[in-house]
Amino acid sequence: MNQKLPFQYEKEFEVLSFQIDPFGKLRWSSLGDLMQEVAWKHADSRGFGQELFEKGLMWVLSRFQIQVHRKPSWGELITVKTAGRGISGLFALREFEVIDQAGEVLAEAMSAWLLLDVKSKRPKRPSQVLPSELFALTEDDSQLPPKITFSETGDLSTAFNVRASDLDMNNHVNNVSYIRWVEDFAIEQKKKFNKLCINYLSEARIGETVTIKGDFGDTKNILAGISKSKVFFIVEIA
Repeated sequence: MNQKLPFQYEKEFEVLSFQIDPFGKLRWSSLGDLMQEVAWKHADSRGFGQELFEKGLMWVLSRFQIQVHRKPSWGELITVKTAGRGISGLFALREFEVIDQAGEVLAEAMSAWLLLDVKSKRPKRPSQVLPSELFALTEDDSQLPPKITFSETGDLSTAFNVRASDLDMNNHVNNVSYIRWVEDFAIEQKKKFNKLCINYLSEARIGETVTIKGDFGDTKNILAGISKSKVFFIVEIA
């Protein structure tokens, strides 16, 4: 994560009762929700957010990498910061940082977004809609969250049926829902983690059943959400 560059937008939140896990800490899925809320607020404030729908364009999160140093507790006040970190190929890069009231860094994240045509789902150049002073073109892909590969090993699995509450306004599963499923699976297996990197590969829709397969090792754990031959996401947690 690049901590030397200034952030461009921030918003304060209180950790609420419905956002905490069984241990009284902010859920991974709730953390993802807050980061994406701040991303949308920033985008809307600069004209490349929800108004792109009127132009037949939409943002899709492709890769998301999060490092948690300390999970805040119920009632804590936290500030979520974000900034554009350039354009690498077809990816628009966005960084996040979460701090507490004392300024301690609680979490850092980097995300990679694709700009798609709503009808064709074909990617467009992000530079068409992004202000260059926030998202400069770059040939340095060192900040790009990595591509993850998955081999069907391990005998652990669990299945989730896609419900209406999992959907976003595009009628496919919200990317944070996948994080929630992984988090639930990890809690059931008594596995805690501080790092998460997820690649979003396909859209799951209502009525589909997504099976999470993989195994939990001592340090590195790679899981995938699949349905028959379709892979919806691959995630690495540690």
